[in-house]
Formats: sequence, structure tokens, C-alpha cells
Amino acid sequence: MRSNRVNLICLVAIAVFGTDAVCAADVDVCAALPIATVNGLVHQNLAGVRADVSEEAHSFGCAYGAGGLVSVSVIRPGGSAAYSRTSGRYPNATAVPGLGDKAVYDMSLGTIALFGDMVIDAFVPHGTMSDAQVLAIEKSLILALRSKL
Repeated sequence: MRSNRVNLICLVAIAVFGTDAVCAADVDVCAALPIATVNGLVHQNLAGVRADVSEEAHSFGCAYGAGGLVSVSVIRPGGSAAYSRTSGRYPNATAVPGLGDKAVYDMSLGTIALFGDMVIDAFVPHGTMSDAQVLAIEKSLILALRSKL
């Protein structure tokens, strides 16, 4: 499910900017947000990371743990258009005040925050956690990555 959402965001960015768009400096999310930091924020002991990059879509992400249970990604440039299209496809997404220029949360989507023309999103599976607990962790992941960019 998560990889379908990332692919959707990538396709939206390609559709908006085309494959010939000028790329911003690549972001190595796995290096900027190492697994030790992620484990501390999610209170788990995840093992393994996998980069999830689409340079054409200006999308740079990292999946943490076996099967990519937790993921964080950034789209820049083109984040504003990707945010509008992605958040608009989830009518039950709720606004998240105080995070970026604007942000939304949906239990199947995760949390997506817009900072200028950059989007950072995070997804943590619910497991036994409440929506409020998941949202708090996803916000922490987004802010931790934002502080490195």
C-alpha cells in the first residue's frame, strides 16, 4: 500500500514537471535520517533501510525495517503540486495544524507536510497505536528530516 502511494506521488510530480525538469540537489533521506534516529522516534528496533528514489519525479525517500514498514520521503521541487494532488485524493484526510505551511493526516496515507515547494511525508503502520500516537510519531519524523534539509 505504501509503495503505491509513493509511486502515485512520483507520477504526479512527473506529470506536473515532466522528465526534463531541472533537478534540485538529490537528497539522501537514509543518510539524513539514519535508522538509529528513526528507531528512537518510533520506539522500535527496525533493521535495514532501502532508498526509494525517483530522480525524474524529484522524489527521494527511505523505507525502514523489513518490508519498509516505516517510510519517509521528500519531493522538491514540485512539492506544492504533489501536495495538492495527493491530499485532494483523500477526502477523509484531516488538517494538521502547526506543521509546515499546511499538512494533512490520513491513516492509510500517513502525514504529508508542505514547506514552500517541498513536501515531506511519513508513514508509520498503526499496529496497536491510536491515530494520535501515529500522528505524533509521523510529525516527529517529518520535523527530524526537515531539520537536516
